[in-house]
Amino acid sequence: MSKEVAQTIILKAASSKNPHYNFEELGVLNEIRSQMEFALDNQLSTLNKLVVFDMDNTLLKGRFIDTCANQFDFKKELMNIRSSETDVIILTKRIATLLKGKAISELIAIADSIPIIEGTKEIIAELKKRGYIVGIISDSYDCITNHVKNKLGMDFSLSNELEFSKSICTGEVKIPSFLFSHPDSLCKHTLCKTNAMLNVLNKYQIKRENTITIGDSMNDLCMIKEAGLGIAFCSKDELLNHHADIILSEHSFSEILNIAK
Repeated sequence: MSKEVAQTIILKAASSKNPHYNFEELGVLNEIRSQMEFALDNQLSTLNKLVVFDMDNTLLKGRFIDTCANQFDFKKELMNIRSSETDVIILTKRIATLLKGKAISELIAIADSIPIIEGTKEIIAELKKRGYIVGIISDSYDCITNHVKNKLGMDFSLSNELEFSKSICTGEVKIPSFLFSHPDSLCKHTLCKTNAMLNVLNKYQIKRENTITIGDSMNDLCMIKEAGLGIAFCSKDELLNHHADIILSEHSFSEILNIAK
């Protein structure tokens, strides 16, 4: 089964108007995923350059969880958690509880309501033609980053794993091991996107100097600093802009094509 056919089936399931659509009942889903991953790994093993995008306020013109807070009326609770919790692991888990009881179809609809930066799909297609592996590393949720990845024709997405039972969010989240610090980590943070970046580099044997990363916030700082080329995208964070090799102040990724040869 081709990658395109598999993606169509999964996207159709994700966009189902039935709020109780059960992904677990899609008997061929695991087989589709395994075939896609096997074919993709074989294809990507010949490439040696990487572009990593953050998702919130980078690929998307907004943050997924903040848009959920406005839609589901839990902005006050979200702000209270952010202002009172300093442990990043507990913070991640507490925020996920705010989504308990929401159907996956509702969450996908929220993601689809957030505009994507114009022209991104075409730019990603061109980057792939030039031999780049292109993906997302985000501290959002895999059901959302995978959806955005598929919409844009990207190669991978790495993020936290939001849990569902019968397509309803349980409020639990699994923080994947690739985000945690390890002996080869490039910083001292307990969780960091650079650890996920290293995971991709190691998997496909890509040199760090052949990596471009794009982000907008402090959560992207280490990834911006440690990549071969770090790009701050419409960022209001002075420290991130200071450490970035390039600052993009317009809501467009077109300049990347002048950089990624």
